[in-house]
Amino acid sequence: GGTAMRLRQLGRSNVHLSAVGFGTCQLRLVPRNQAIETLMRGFELGVNWVHTSPDYAGAEDIVAEAIRRTSRDVIPVTDGSGDMEHFAASFERACELFGRNSLPLWGISCIDDQEFVGRNVWEKGGMVEFLNRMKSSGRLGAIYCTTHGPPDYIEGLIRSRTFDGIMLAYNPLGFHVLSSNATAEGKVYENIPENGGRLFRLAEEEGVGLLVMKALAGGLLGRSRAIPPVDVLTPEREEVRAEHVLRYILGRSRAVVSVVPGTCSLEEAEENARAGTEPVELPASTCLEIEERVARMHKTLCSRCGECEPSCSQGLPISWQFRDAYMWLNPGDCFEAVPRLHYFHLHPAITLACHSCTDQNCTCHQGLDIPLELNRVHELMLGLLDEGKLPLTPAQERDACVGDEPCARVVYALAPAAVGVGDSSLCRLWLENAGERLWSHELGQIDHLHLEISDGDGGVQTVELREDVHPLERSFLTFELEPFDSVGERELSFELVRSGGGGRTELLRQRLNAVAGGPA
Repeated sequence: GGTAMRLRQLGRSNVHLSAVGFGTCQLRLVPRNQAIETLMRGFELGVNWVHTSPDYAGAEDIVAEAIRRTSRDVIPVTDGSGDMEHFAASFERACELFGRNSLPLWGISCIDDQEFVGRNVWEKGGMVEFLNRMKSSGRLGAIYCTTHGPPDYIEGLIRSRTFDGIMLAYNPLGFHVLSSNATAEGKVYENIPENGGRLFRLAEEEGVGLLVMKALAGGLLGRSRAIPPVDVLTPEREEVRAEHVLRYILGRSRAVVSVVPGTCSLEEAEENARAGTEPVELPASTCLEIEERVARMHKTLCSRCGECEPSCSQGLPISWQFRDAYMWLNPGDCFEAVPRLHYFHLHPAITLACHSCTDQNCTCHQGLDIPLELNRVHELMLGLLDEGKLPLTPAQERDACVGDEPCARVVYALAPAAVGVGDSSLCRLWLENAGERLWSHELGQIDHLHLEISDGDGGVQTVELREDVHPLERSFLTFELEPFDSVGERELSFELVRSGGGGRTELLRQRLNAVAGGPA
């Protein structure tokens, strides 16, 4: 049987969502079966909606399969972007994918970015007009958008009353793993404290429902179970329970319809779903504990606001170094890492510049000891570099292309050196299409490509891509190696293979020792 999950009305629409939905952006980092089982466990516990998007590396297909397998009524919440032809086609594709002529909830992906790059959002023939037409025709129940825009921008979205729901970021920490000094990139970014202050109040007044993403700060609040952190970075993190943080947010405003944490394992599914069951409200004493812990975390964690950078005598891009380090120390969002902003692209020297600096005048308004904390993450990043758990450095990238057709670059590879007999083991490859031809994930297509793992004993395992990979784009392949039934050392060969004899390229070789009783 299910658990009593609170359903809340989305704005003025007839759509009712569970107080907790599941985010799927991170599903590319776990094996497909694990992703499906995670979603289905949430459905059993009363989660009635899942957020996904066409650019979530095949997550839409995983969500569709999980919904097909369950007997529960689950709402797929996806969105569209790009020019109008692509936007309209994304709506029709979602209908086809989820086996529906109409969708309960659909909308615009990162609306502020659509405007920033000049897409037609508001004008005649644009996205909003299309959404209203689908709604009036009965093919769309409610309209929403996602945004990481600044407060004044989001205020305009709320006051327009165009959207039944708006998905924005909020958490009690006031930032998340991907927070950045956006002005350095020519963009004004979100302000999470203001999202939870005046914008929550305004949404209440205007009758607009809010869907809250980044509720667990990309893993900085609590400890991810599915994709564990390399280091917790701050002792208070161990004291924070994800369930309490989600309940804290749900209790902040009547406008908050639901929280949507990324969820990648059965354990996470159960804890996150539990936060939406009655009674949702936390005791005032627990809310105060969360706020006090968060205040202490500000002394240790960088918010990446960038205000300190003009005071650095070494001219370090401090906020960007912290940002990339946080992504790899909390690898649930590592697919968002931008090559030109990788840590050792920004700071190629192995010795941190702070070590030789005699003019340490860098100041942080939160009270962060910048040289101390930057040195701490620098040492952790050196450790990951030594272990081969970071993307390639610029020097490595130049010589890292392999093969001709297909031509690829292995940006990052996680593969076991030992495994227990009968046990499966996780592999994760981050690959760049370094050639000039598409890598298609669709069977039967002329450009179809897949991965083959050969064990030297005649055994071959095939792994399909989860998305199309265009030239110069990168994509993760995450899968479990099939178990070995006997003790012994094997040399595994990982090859990209173009279907129909179109060519093959060996990406890497890995010695793997199958041992009795599990790996040493």
